[in-house]
Amino acid sequence: MPKYHFICDSCKADIERYASIKTEESKCPTCSGTMKRQFPNIGSQVVKEVVDKFTNTKHTINQKAEDAERKQDHFWTVQVPRLVQEYGIQTCLEEKWLVYNDKGELVINKPPSKR
Repeated sequence: MPKYHFICDSCKADIERYASIKTEESKCPTCSGTMKRQFPNIGSQVVKEVVDKFTNTKHTINQKAEDAERKQDHFWTVQVPRLVQEYGIQTCLEEKWLVYNDKGELVINKPPSKR
């Protein structure tokens, strides 16, 4: 079922709820008046719903930063090892995807943290 935007005629309550496509009116939970379905909004809205019910987390204000950090971490932990298998160690060393640490071990070169 799609989610629709309803506004009450009497108390002007503003509620979003799941409803059938044929549903034009609904009962207001605040004043028991008639709520009418509105046209769908174009564009994005702030997500107020629980995104992950298992961990009970929601979208945060820094969601874009968290997504960017997750993508960067995925690149260095998954994609770079695939590149080593595909291109070889010499190419990865030249591109500085891999470096030797202080102990002389070959490790993935993680970019410096932005703190």
